Formats: sequence, structure tokens, C-alpha cells
Amino acid sequence: MAILKPTRNFFVSYYHDYDQEFVTKLRELKQGMKVADYSLKNDISDYSDKQIYKVIRNKMRSCSVTIVLIGERTGHRKWVDWELWASLRAYKNSRDPKKSFKPKGLLAIYLPTATHSVPKRLKANIDSGYAVSMRWKNIERDLESKINYAIWKRDNASHEIRNNLERADRNAINFFGIKL
Repeated sequence: MAILKPTRNFFVSYYHDYDQEFVTKLRELKQGMKVADYSLKNDISDYSDKQIYKVIRNKMRSCSVTIVLIGERTGHRKWVDWELWASLRAYKNSRDPKKSFKPKGLLAIYLPTATHSVPKRLKANIDSGYAVSMRWKNIERDLESKINYAIWKRDNASHEIRNNLERADRNAINFFGIKL
């Protein structure tokens, strides 16, 4: 009798304007793997901050890992920071325990770009040992195992979570390579 591997659900955090092609490729690559993509598929930028956060939190409820695609401007994006913040905190809903969740595992994937703008919150978790990282060039070979390792870290190393930074209140501006 074959042992069935559980399906691993993930949320993808990335800069839509710059890195959409990699998300499309990631969604193609996951075919045949025991992973499911619960990230946002539609633009919700017209929503209020409170509404966007609620949508993100609801999407993350079913996920075990947040995958962050790190490109040239990822660290400049307010909503990438908010998605990381939401990923790293437990959420308890006393009225409906099914809406509660524990922190997510983190998988950072460095895209094949000239430079990388790593969000501060993600950098703190890479440095602490909580976040798992990999390079895009190894995506086909390592994606599923890295997702599983991020889940293992979530279940066994949550004491390494670093989520004490204030949430970004705006997108940063890139001025000749300097983040303002």
C-alpha cells in the first residue's frame, strides 16, 4: 500500500509589477507536486488597508507556507511586508476556532535578477534560521523539499520567528538603487 503525501498549501508574496512571470512559472511547476497555491489571483489594490489585510488573512488560513519571491524591488513593497507580518503571527478567533491559525513557514526564493531587495522582516527571519531560502535556478529540483523543510521549521523552530518590526506604512521609493 502506497503512503499518500499530504498536500502542502502555500501563499505567494511578490511584487506584482516586476515578478508576475515567475509566479506564472511557479504555478506551472507545481503541477504534479503535492502543493496547492492559495495566493491572491485578482487585483485588490482598490480595497482599504483593512479590507486587504482581511483578504490576505483569509487566504492564509488554509496555508502552511508563505513563499516570498525576492526580486529587485520586493523589499520596497508595503503589502509584501504585511503578508510576511500576517504569516508570522498566530491568529486566534475565539468565536470560530476554525478561523484560527498558527504562524506559517517561510520560503524565500531568490529570483534571477541583477540585484535583490530582501524585505527587512524576511531578512530577520533568514538570519534567525526560521526562514528557508533557495535560488530560482533550483526550483524544479528543490521546490517540494524546501516547502516541506519550511513546514518542519514552522512546527519545530517557531521560537526563531522574528516579527517585531513595525509594519510598513507605504511603498518605498527606489532612487538610483537607494531605498527611500
